[in-house]
Formats: sequence, C-alpha cells, structure tokens
Amino acid sequence: MPGIRRSTLANGLRLLVAPVTGTSRVAVAVHYRVGFRVEPPGMEGFAHLFEHLMFLGSESLPDGAFFHHVRDTAGLASGRTHQDYTEFYQVVPRSALDQALFAEADRMRAPSFTDKALDEQLAGVAAEIREMVVERPYGGMPWPYLAGLLYTSFANAHDGYGDPDRLRQATVEDCAEFFDRYYTPGNAVLTVAGDVDPDDVAERVERHFGDIPAREAAAQPDLSEPGFFMDQTASFTEPGVPATAITIGQWLPDPAADLPGYLAHVVLARMMARQVTPDGLPAVSTSCGFFGPLDARAPDALLLTTLVPPATPAVQMVGAIRTQWGMWAKGDISGEVSAAVSELVSEHHRDHDDLETRCRALGRLETLFDRAELLDELPRLLAEVTPAQVARAAARLHGAACAVMTIEPGRRRTRPKPAPTQRAEDRAPARGARLPTAATAPRAVPPREEQPRPVLGEHAESTFGNGLRAVAIRAGGAPVVELRLRLPAGPAGWRRPDRLELLAQALGRRARLGVHERGAGGELTVGTDGQWLDLAGYATTDRLDDWLAVLSEVLRPAPTAGQAAPGRSLPRGGPPARIADDALRGHLLGPAPAEPGGRDETHRSVVVPGGASLVAVGDVEPAGLLSRLEDALGWWEGRPEPVPALAEGGGVLLVPREDLSNVLVTFNAPEPPGGPQDVAGYLATAVLGRYHRNRSIRDAPGTTGLGASGYEAFLGRDVLLDFPRAFIQLKRPKEQVPDLFTEVLDRLPELTATPPDPEELERAREYCVMEMLWGLDSPAKIADLVRIGLSLGQGPDLLTRLYDRLGQVTAEEVVAAATATYGRMPLPATVVGDVEADWLADEIEREVTEIEGA
Repeated sequence: MPGIRRSTLANGLRLLVAPVTGTSRVAVAVHYRVGFRVEPPGMEGFAHLFEHLMFLGSESLPDGAFFHHVRDTAGLASGRTHQDYTEFYQVVPRSALDQALFAEADRMRAPSFTDKALDEQLAGVAAEIREMVVERPYGGMPWPYLAGLLYTSFANAHDGYGDPDRLRQATVEDCAEFFDRYYTPGNAVLTVAGDVDPDDVAERVERHFGDIPAREAAAQPDLSEPGFFMDQTASFTEPGVPATAITIGQWLPDPAADLPGYLAHVVLARMMARQVTPDGLPAVSTSCGFFGPLDARAPDALLLTTLVPPATPAVQMVGAIRTQWGMWAKGDISGEVSAAVSELVSEHHRDHDDLETRCRALGRLETLFDRAELLDELPRLLAEVTPAQVARAAARLHGAACAVMTIEPGRRRTRPKPAPTQRAEDRAPARGARLPTAATAPRAVPPREEQPRPVLGEHAESTFGNGLRAVAIRAGGAPVVELRLRLPAGPAGWRRPDRLELLAQALGRRARLGVHERGAGGELTVGTDGQWLDLAGYATTDRLDDWLAVLSEVLRPAPTAGQAAPGRSLPRGGPPARIADDALRGHLLGPAPAEPGGRDETHRSVVVPGGASLVAVGDVEPAGLLSRLEDALGWWEGRPEPVPALAEGGGVLLVPREDLSNVLVTFNAPEPPGGPQDVAGYLATAVLGRYHRNRSIRDAPGTTGLGASGYEAFLGRDVLLDFPRAFIQLKRPKEQVPDLFTEVLDRLPELTATPPDPEELERAREYCVMEMLWGLDSPAKIADLVRIGLSLGQGPDLLTRLYDRLGQVTAEEVVAAATATYGRMPLPATVVGDVEADWLADEIEREVTEIEGA
C-alpha cells in the first residue's frame, strides 16, 4: 500500500491519511483514547452509553441530523467501544468527504446532551445488553464475564456493558464531565483512507477541526495487575443449550514491550485452531484478545473456547490444553508454524485490502501503540516468527495459571452477580466541566462535490469450452485473489431445498478439509440461498493453483452413504424470506416427474459448468488468470437440467411457523425483459421503496411503508428460478395481515402510475448512483458485485453501465418500468408465520394453499 501521511494540528489532533487507489468511496474514522477501562466504580457501562449519545446531536447537526449525509449517499456510519478506545467511523462516496469531516468535527467541538436523548439511549443500550448477554445462547462468554476471573483491578475486571438499572443514574452533567475529560482533540486520531490527495485532505481537516480548542485529557488509568498463581474457575448453567462450553483464558505478553513474543502467541493460537474435527471445523476456537489481536493495551488474554459433552469436567479440558502446550514446547513444530503463519498472513492481507477495515485498523494501531505503520509491517513480522519463539510461548503457557469459565446445560440460567460498587459522591469534578453550548449560529453543512465516475480495473472475460463463464479483474494491492463460483440450483435443487442444503454442507466439509490439509492459506466456503449454490473464498497469489486443486476435488462427485428421505421438504428453522422463496419455487415448478435419487443425484444435476459463472479478482494480469482457471477446471463437464414449464395462477402460499412473532408476506411478479428498461426498473424500485425518502414514506406522513397503517416494506429485484423477479416484502402482526392484501395491492396502481416530480427523481437517482459504489471498496466486494451482475445476465461492467445510464433515465421511463414491474403482482403471494389457512382464506377471500414440511 502507498505510505501513510501523518500530521498533527495545533490543537493536538493527529491526522493519518492513507491513499488507497481505485476506490470511489472514502473511509473516515475517529479514535478517542477512552474505553470502558476508564470508567470509575459505580459508572460501569458509561463509556458505551456515551458512544451511543455521540450520534444524537451537536450544535450544527441536531436531532439525528448527523445521519442525513450518510442516508442520502447510501453510506454507513457506526461506532464501537473497546477496552482502551472508542471509535467512530463512516464510509461515504468521495463527493461527501467534506460532509463526513464536518459531522465528525461538529460533535468533537460541541455535542448536545439532553435528558430525552439520555433516556432513549438507555433503552437502546439495555436492549443491546439483553440481546448480546442475556438472550444469546452462552451469552456473556467469554466477554464480559471471564475478565472478572483473569483480573483483580476494577479497571480490567469490571463489566464494560454495565447494568441498565445502574446506568439509569447517569445524568446530563455526567455526560458533560466525560466529554470534557476524554473527548479532546489531543486525545483523538483522525484517519482518512481512500483515493485522495493527502495535501487536499490536510487542508480540509484544518478547515473543519482547526478551531476546536485544545484541552488536556484526563490521565489514563493504571492497568497493572499482580497476576495469579492458581487457576481461577467459575461455572454457570443455562437451559436449552446442547453442550457444555468451556473458555480458558491466559495472559498475553505486552505487545508494546515484546511484540515478537506477542506474535508468537498469535501463531500458537492459530496452531491450536487448526486442530480440526472430522468435519473440518476447529475443535477449539481461539482469539488473541477479547476483541482480536492488537486491540488493547496490556493486559489482554489468549482465549480458547470449546464445546464438550455435558458433565465433562473442565479440568479435563484444561489438562488437554496444557498437554498440547507441553508437546509443542518440546517437539518439532516447524510444519505447524509454517501453516499457521501462511493462514495468518493471507487473512491479514485479505482483511485489510478493504477500505473500511484498513482505515479503522490504522487509527486503532496509532491510538494504542503510536504505530499505524505496524498494519503493513505485520505480514513480514509474522513471517519472521520462528518455531523456537513459538515453542517458548507454548512452554510459558504450559506452566502458567489460567482462568476457566464453564457454561453447562441446566434448569435455570445462572451468571455472576455484579460486584457491589458505589459512585464516589465526592469525586473531584472535571476542570470546569460544562455542557457544550450552541454557537451563535449553527454552521452550514458543506455541499457534496462532483462524484468521480467509478472505474472497473483491467478485466477479461471468457466462456470456456465446457460452458463455464469466467471473468478476471485486476484490482487491489494485496497478494490475494478473490474467487466466486455461482451455480444455479436447477430444478433438482429448487424442488428439494432440503437436499440442496445437505449438498452444500457436504461440499463445505470437503472444502474445509481440503484447504486445511494442503496448508495453503486462504478459504473456501460453500453455501446456498435456495436459488444458487455458491462456492466462495480467496487464495494467496503464490498458492492459487493449490486452492484451485481443492476446488476441483470439491466439484467432483463423491459417493455418500445413505439417501435423503423421499418427499419434498423445506429446511427447518431458516429465515422466513428463504422459507417463502423455497415454497414459491417448488409451487411454480410443480411435482417432479420422477423422484431424484438423493444427494448424489442432486450433485450430478446441480454441480455442472453449463450456466455457472466464475469471478476472480486480484492484483494479477487478467488474461493469464483466465488461462490458469481454464487449466484447472477444463475437465469439468455437464449441462444444466432444463427448466420445465411453470405452473400458472395466483393465489396465496402459506407456510405455518408458530415460532414467529410477526408474519412475513411477499408479493411477487416476473419482471419484463431487460434492456434500457432494466436500468429504469432499478430507479423505479428506489422511487417506490428502496431508500429513506421513497414515495411510500413521502405520501403517507408518519408511516414507514406502502400501507396507510404504516407497514414496513422492502422492495427488491432478483432472480427466481430462471427469470428476473420483482417483489415486495412486508412484516406485520397476524391481525394486520388481511389488510395487506387490500391496502397494499389496491394502492400499487396509484403509486406506480404517478410520475415522480423532478426533486423526487433526482434524489432517487443520486441514491442509486451512490449505492453501487460499495462494490469498489475491496477486491472481495468487487467479486461479490460482479457475481450479482453475472447472475442477472449482465457483464462485469454492470456498475459503470448503470452509473452512466442512470443519469439519462426519464420520469416517463420510470413510470413505465414501475407499472410493468410493480403495477400488478400476478405470481402467488407467500405468507410465512403463525397463521391458519382457513382463517386467512376467509379474511382475504382468496385461495390459500398450505405448504407442509417447514
């Protein structure tokens, strides 16, 4: 990657500019050197609560206006609180860079805190805690509960989520004090990554941030720990979990003082994770740090988690881990070290070739260690880790005490009770802490600038002799190639989604084992959404041929023991939208003329090159890359099974699901043929319901969807079976379902036939233009975007073609596309939820067909 430009403003704000060529968006991150370790007793969870409050208002962006530029440009904005830092980040089109900088500067200058906002965010934080810790299986393991076993000081050991009841004691004055203590320019790092000029960025940053007054930040807490010399254990129970979970934690070396020793432990953790089960899954999952490697100052921990049969004593697992440490401390581990390093290096390259991930990692490393450059040094430093260093790390862990947390099946849920803490009523107030006051006049939000046209890198396309369509694209700066192979499931897979799932699982196991056994680094996963069978992953450029050899092995039929049960069945427990589409596909295809012979027959019908597409993206010459792909897959043969004539008629398909609190209703229609209409259809979808200013919201004030009752609606376009489909999805309580069939369907002709006014059309057009730019953030996203384009029958230039054509679409074309696409919904509607067929048929006066087996 190009070098990092570093500078410091007069008020102490540090600026990092990281050029990333070829991107159409920019990432902006602000890291404050304040995490939940700074919280005093009695204020557990306040740092996280404060992070939420920072999005709600500032002197020039009140009442949630912070998100306006993000929503209008299809960008993203979020924040996270960790042990030693809080980060805020955005990814927006380059044309919105000034707006992103303005927004971050405005809340660094003077955020606004109100009792109302505090109450709202307390409710939001309580819901997050409930979801992450209380309602999730094995919730709170290992974070945050294991910290109380590993550490003794309040800063390190306390629960960074906190208790919602205690948090309700927080006041607006507490917010002002916390802001004054820690949210100072000199306590922050601002990072900008993208295809930008560093001098231009520096000028913009000075303009937006330069007048924020300098303030001294409060001192960081003392994180020193005495250590422990005996194992610390705790055991808890939870109903409904199938196995006992055990997490073992041991201290890591301080990366600031002993980086080589720390990285040796990172390699050692990966070696442990490479101990796989017969399915190719890790027997033990590992993590260096609660939130990942180099994510906190010392102390931090190496964590190992495994599932074991109920009633298995934790001491047995601890003994097995220590035995493994001891073996590696004394044996020849050069092969294991080499394989682990290969995986770590390839993952690092791949992960940080993404715009957002790179920007956030640079800011984090600068904040914690004053070494943003470490991000690009890590592949070399990992490669320099020796077997002797890893053996010493293993010997250290073999003799060290550990913390052990166990959650096992039980009749009731038990967890550690929060330690009693008391807020210090006589704590010294911050230096003149005050609520930030509004300026005499709010500053004007800068306008967006002209957006550069997106450019796809050098690319080549070919259809191999076996019918496989392949595209190779040069992009990215890392020595990694992204690969995506997509196969239509075909009638055999569409009729039997249960067998398609079994096939994906079997191929996934073979893929994991193949990549693991070859030790080539990279990744190969297999999955299905019911419409496609997707094989996806990445390989380092020097081990691409090994990865392709694994792919070839996965594609070859392999005999399996046993056959699937006869009769069509929908997979259990899947997402409601997947269940609905599976039901619709099976209904339209009708019964099979003869029952297929099981998973093997499904493999022979689905895994064929004819009709499939392969995308490869990396810093490799495209024509040569296509040649390597053809050499590896030229043996593959087979043509897709023809799609039979589809059943006609409307009606309603009902899939009962008693476990759903809301009912999902989907209206479906085949799209008209493509051509220019295709681009107009994309724009029509946005006008009707694809973004926050769509027509359905505008025409029904106070609602969020198509119906007068405020139904939440999502409009989309995809491929179903072998034709393009438009759909409308709505999720509502059971008693409101009948209204959907009147209010929504009756309103569609009116909505589609009304021409958009110029302002509405321009906003939707701009949103669509910006929405597509995510596809250039990384080689992985380019591969995903091109895969989508090929699925729709388009070429690799889909992004640039849409970008150019969107500016030419007229209001008349949008009306024609909307009427043809959404004006009527002739295909069967699908209903998934806790609904009775007779009741629904009586209420909506339509034929309802119940689909069994879900």
